Formats: sequence, C-alpha cells, structure tokens
Amino acid sequence: MAHDPLQLSSQIDQILVVAPTDALRASLRFLLEEESYGVTSVSSIEEAAVLPGAFACAVLDHHALRSRGAAVVDDFIQGHWPVVLLANGTPGVDLPVSFRVVTKPLLGAALSQAVREAVALRTGRN
Repeated sequence: MAHDPLQLSSQIDQILVVAPTDALRASLRFLLEEESYGVTSVSSIEEAAVLPGAFACAVLDHHALRSRGAAVVDDFIQGHWPVVLLANGTPGVDLPVSFRVVTKPLLGAALSQAVREAVALRTGRN
C-alpha cells in the first residue's frame, strides 16, 4: 500500500481503539496515553469507518468483529492497517503481516510492544 510520508508523520502518534465496551475502551485509552499516544476510541468498526484521517495503527477487540461480514472487516483492515487484534486466544488462521495478536487478559507490556511493532511497520521504522 502506498502512503504519503507527510501524512504518516502527522499520524505516527495517533491510535484508533475499537472496543464495544466502555470499560475496555477506557482501559486501553489509559494504557496507550501513558505511552504518549493520542487515542481516538469508538465502539464499532462502523463508527471507525466514518472517522476522518488516518491512524498509526488500530487496536481492535475481537468482540467488535461479531456478526460482521467479511467485506466490512476487510474494509476496516484496508482503511486502518496495521491492526493489533485483542483476542481471547490465538487465532486458528494465518493473519496478514499487518496484524499483531495480543491475547487477553491484557498485560500492559504485551499491548505496548504490539502497538510499537505495528507503528514501526506502518512508518517503515524499526
């Protein structure tokens, strides 16, 4: 995917959080803001679809994928890559390189590391 380097430089510290519950969104916001990221949080991938601008990465709770068609999920992934997927277990399928999976319950360091890796993938920094 081709991305404008100038646009990326203004989005490096902006993370999108998609989680259906208020408590999880608040927890993720707190953790990521402690890491000096700006956070925009929404409860669904449909809400994320109408947001202006790009993000360095998206943190997506697997519950936000329930009852979503493949096209909706694919559109989300294309619009918000790379994605850190929060899951209750390890997915039984191969995921794109743009995915990082963090198993719940969350440990702060695991999420922080996954987000750093995703942002580095997006920006081409290692």
